[in-house]
Amino acid sequence: MATRKEAKRRSLLQFLVLIVAVVIVLVGVYLGQRWWNSRPGPEPQDVTVTATVGDTETEVSPYAVCELDQDDCPEGEIARVPVPADGEVRLEIPKAIHDHNWQLLQIYDDPAANEERSFGAYDEESVTVQGSVDPVEEGDDAPRPKLTVLEIHSVMIGTDDSGEETPKATVWSLDTTAE
Repeated sequence: MATRKEAKRRSLLQFLVLIVAVVIVLVGVYLGQRWWNSRPGPEPQDVTVTATVGDTETEVSPYAVCELDQDDCPEGEIARVPVPADGEVRLEIPKAIHDHNWQLLQIYDDPAANEERSFGAYDEESVTVQGSVDPVEEGDDAPRPKLTVLEIHSVMIGTDDSGEETPKATVWSLDTTAE
């Protein structure tokens, strides 16, 4: 009879150890998922956009990164990415930008051809822009407006001087005029 009690006790102990192990695994998975979801994204000034013209790739850093309520925003350098009038530029938008709303501003040498496009979260991971567009004016002899500047605008979460998270207006600017 003692062996039967020992077998029941051993079986119960194995079952309890199994239950404890399952609970530990579930708690570990839950905590790991919470950590993964709450970890901070990259700082806005560290996010780059890749501009490709032909076989040439250029990593473009932000031109300006400012807190939303900041009056004077320090400006950086505008990236130089020449795009021929008969060519195109492909912009690879990283997840840190395309996982929320963002805008693309296309500026041409004819202001009537300028265009601003808005994108929602996960709408586009890349955008191709032509070096020139059809003339705005009627007529066969009207010149094709040439692309001069591209700007990508996004509001991203960054940290302020005290280490607190804060929304930051971020702009990537590309000078596309051909030399």
